Amino acid sequence: MRDFKLIKKLTYLNLLPRAATSTAGDFCQSETFQPRCLPGEAVIITKAVYGRMSHDSRCLQDEEVLPALRDDPRHMGCFENVLQLVSARCSGQPACEIRVPDPEMEKTNPCYRYTVKYLEADYQCIRSKSYTFKLKSRLCVHINVIQFSHILLVTLTCTYF
Repeated sequence: MRDFKLIKKLTYLNLLPRAATSTAGDFCQSETFQPRCLPGEAVIITKAVYGRMSHDSRCLQDEEVLPALRDDPRHMGCFENVLQLVSARCSGQPACEIRVPDPEMEKTNPCYRYTVKYLEADYQCIRSKSYTFKLKSRLCVHINVIQFSHILLVTLTCTYF
């Protein structure tokens, strides 16, 4: 039996918006970012930044700030956009987990090395539909459809069986 798998992603413009549930939060040191969606839905990451964005974060509430560091941009207000990294691990999946601190996020090095950093992330659960067709030519076609805002993401997988 010969297996052949081809995956192709196509993006189409769709003018019909669809309601989605949205979740946002701060994820502190030793916590895990765990977006989870209902069956038939997929995670879409809409925002992900890593660093020390605000004194107001619950992740920094117990921290005392030294006067010399108060206005230092590498101590507070230092962050990196990690949307691409988080999206690659989670978007299109029904669930995922990212532990903070994450080694890949730490490599972005937005702040002083030993300062406490946190992940600020937003995601939506988007309805997805899957279709599978078995054709006479021993070809199985699986189509997964995810609609996000005005974008329709279609993943096509072809398998010989």
